Amino acid sequence: MAADNRTGYFLFVGNGSYQNRGCEAIVRGTMEILRREFEEEIAIRAGVYADADTIRRQNACEIDPALQSYAMFGTGPRLTLKWWAAQANRHLKARFMPHLWSLHSLASGSKVALELGGDNYSLDYGRPESFMAMDRYLMKRQLPVVLWGASVGPFDADPQFAARMFEHLRKLLAIFVRETESLDHLHANGVTENVHLVADPAFAMTAIRPDETQRVPSISAGTIGLNFSPLVARNVLGLSGMPWELTVEDLRPWVRLCADIVKAVCREFQRPVLLIPHVSAAEANNDDFSFLRSVHDLAVEEKAHGVTLIEGNLSAPEMKWVISECSAFAGARTHATIASISSGVPTLSLGYSRKARGLNRDIYGHLDYCLSASCLTVDSFMEHFRLMMDKEFQIREHLRSCQPQILENAFRAGTLLRNLLARQGRITA
Repeated sequence: MAADNRTGYFLFVGNGSYQNRGCEAIVRGTMEILRREFEEEIAIRAGVYADADTIRRQNACEIDPALQSYAMFGTGPRLTLKWWAAQANRHLKARFMPHLWSLHSLASGSKVALELGGDNYSLDYGRPESFMAMDRYLMKRQLPVVLWGASVGPFDADPQFAARMFEHLRKLLAIFVRETESLDHLHANGVTENVHLVADPAFAMTAIRPDETQRVPSISAGTIGLNFSPLVARNVLGLSGMPWELTVEDLRPWVRLCADIVKAVCREFQRPVLLIPHVSAAEANNDDFSFLRSVHDLAVEEKAHGVTLIEGNLSAPEMKWVISECSAFAGARTHATIASISSGVPTLSLGYSRKARGLNRDIYGHLDYCLSASCLTVDSFMEHFRLMMDKEFQIREHLRSCQPQILENAFRAGTLLRNLLARQGRITA
């Protein structure tokens, strides 16, 4: 019997805006999971790490009537309390957390908080103190928190913080990890009772063909899709600092390398190449669209033939459809590779963290099709891509055969969640 979900909200927290199609893919897949498990009407309040204008535009274009997003970021108007807090954080190194101020009204009436950000609980972007503070805030108000479809760790580089983190994670209602590496890492550090292995919710997202107004270029048979991200430049080039500290000048050698890879793919495989961005942002260090436009222009200028670029503002389901039309794909954005793998397309991951390694080990059983960003050169890319293309048809068959199990693992998260909430008395069974 399905759970009675007629009262109360699901609260989504920890995610970014739909400008990052990976963030949107997590939301779309999660909605499919929740709808299958909770058969009655569901209502979602989504606290999003974005400014008010971004969320206003997102809500105006929202395709799911059950979803309402709220901004949890931004400084607010000048001289407001949020503005002063932001100034203190920036100039005085204070640690005010104005994102928590949005939670009071959001949490009221919610039945559970789902932490949706897939790799928030790692050191990839520094210590995740703001997410931990959010969890504590919600749990203090008796709202259970579930880490949803996540990769976790590693925290070995910061042992003092690691001890705090594992203690924190034990207090969550549940941790749904999306790959075995995270499961093993948690178990090895004494976090066991509340941990469950599922699949990334984005595997459950249905692809949608873009309509004619999107002006998507025709995708010829045999097209190779490529996604390069400015985010991984620091890993590729060995730069220090956080991803958001990169400048346009920092990115120039990465543009050069990507253009050389595009030219090498065109030259060797003699197939059309489609450059597919997955994240749009105002900042050059996180905008695939402007970055890949630079890569495209340089490659074409240097006589690469058959190279096109997706330029339309496609949604995550529409980007998945585009990727599904490719004969092979290589991507730096994790959810671009999930869109590819879940569509049965042979996929090479250009990974910089646990999520890419873990995904590949669980899907393929090895790392032959996962190239570390720190080892990326034209030669290493072509070696890995050539190996994959030599087994193109075997890989397609393998991905086709494992899709049912992957989907079962993704939807299993909904069943686990329903059972946990029933035991907590948050819903009736």
